[in-house]
Amino acid sequence: MGRTDLGAQVWAQRAAPLLLAIPLALLPLPYAVGIALAAAVALLALIDPIWAVYAAVLSVPVQELIELPGGLSVTQAALVLAVAALAMHTLANPERPLPLGRLFPPMALLLLALFAAMAFTPYSRADALRETMRWATVPLIYLLTLQGVGGQESGVGGQTGSWTSRKVIGESESPTPDSRLPTPWKIIGLLACLLLAPAIDAAAGIVQFWYGIGPASFGVGGGHVRAYGTIGQPNSFAGYMNQSWPLAVSLAACALIWLWRGARRRLGLLALAGLGVLSGLLLAGLLASFSRGGWVGALGGAAAMALGSIPQLAPRLRRAAWQSVALAAGGLALVLALGGGGLLPASLAGRLGSITTSLRIFDVRGVMITPENFAVVERMAHIQAGWNMFLRHPITGVGPGNFTAAFEQTPRSGELPITVRPWYASRGHAHNYYLNMAAEAGGLGAVAYLLLLGAVGIHAARAIVRARGLLWRGVAVGCAGITAALAVHNLFENLHVLNMGLQLGTTWALLVAAEDSAL
Repeated sequence: MGRTDLGAQVWAQRAAPLLLAIPLALLPLPYAVGIALAAAVALLALIDPIWAVYAAVLSVPVQELIELPGGLSVTQAALVLAVAALAMHTLANPERPLPLGRLFPPMALLLLALFAAMAFTPYSRADALRETMRWATVPLIYLLTLQGVGGQESGVGGQTGSWTSRKVIGESESPTPDSRLPTPWKIIGLLACLLLAPAIDAAAGIVQFWYGIGPASFGVGGGHVRAYGTIGQPNSFAGYMNQSWPLAVSLAACALIWLWRGARRRLGLLALAGLGVLSGLLLAGLLASFSRGGWVGALGGAAAMALGSIPQLAPRLRRAAWQSVALAAGGLALVLALGGGGLLPASLAGRLGSITTSLRIFDVRGVMITPENFAVVERMAHIQAGWNMFLRHPITGVGPGNFTAAFEQTPRSGELPITVRPWYASRGHAHNYYLNMAAEAGGLGAVAYLLLLGAVGIHAARAIVRARGLLWRGVAVGCAGITAALAVHNLFENLHVLNMGLQLGTTWALLVAAEDSAL
């Protein structure tokens, strides 16, 4: 190749970015920034699939705020990118099999049950397919996360104290070869995305609560409203908080231990301060949601974290930890029993006192509806309707996403109605996700879902014991708390909405990675 050809090639390489930048410069600034950002994320995802995971997780709070051309949401675009990245990296590396992890079989079993329910639904197959595809995003992001973090070293460097030590927490230690492992930037980046996105949404929810920005139906007195963030509904918002605060609190505790062990002071204090702020925001957002189901779910998550982490402490710390837990539980029980004893705002005390009312099971037929009992009776009417759906279609249910269609359908001649008078307008779910799954996917779907949660619980317990180092152990404890909070909150709400399964699927993938960190 001559000198002239080489010069032309160099000039072409230099001119290409300029030629691409000129059209962007002519566009309005928001469009130009959006296109440039999308192109950068797409390029990074093609290089490493972990970037597609970052984009998908960060898109959850803004999916209802930004609409792309063609009516596509940001989350849907991120999922398309995720599928493309997963396919390309799998095809480009045939010698490296796609890691399925131990939780993929129960996820696949649930998907098969949902497809069976879709095939036999007497209602809309389009709605059933839409709901099934929403569930399919969970194993998709799970697989993509495992692919993205696969092969990553799990150590975080440190000379006198290390996140990677396998010593019992609270015991002194000496440096090990693990402490010289490189920083796992993929894991740190993923944890940051899992915490920052809901924390920003929590901040928005706190502002809504404090300044009373929201519908009048969300009002809680004193000029305040229930926090709902960008999710749109306080209960779902609380579910989003419950899928993040256990991880933040667990990592904050690990940062404190890391600092106590002798980590570099500036780095340790920075990690502790950052995680402490994130934990405070997420818990404050949960409190401001005034979601009774969310609060009960949070107690379940906290109990799981205590049961999982305290046995891992050194004996000299274990007893003090159990005493602290007992003291906190006793204080909480006393506050609930006394209705706050005047120590809590009236709206908060009333909300806490009504938790037991929400748990009561009764027959809504013949109940006199008043403004005071409207919410409780409506909730029970939907629970009864869900039970009637399950009794009518016990094997495959009415079909995923067809709760409303079955609820609002006029009964045929000779059929008993599914609904109970005067409740004819559906809220879209049974206010209990286990019953909702049984109603929409029958016994097959309900059993498959319980098997999935059971499998996650078993692997969470194993991961806490087997995880290598503070970082992975903190991840394992936090993910266990998230799963427990979800399982308890499911008794009151459908939390598998608005693609929040992306947060959950990523969390479960980290749980598998934490368990495998010991291998």
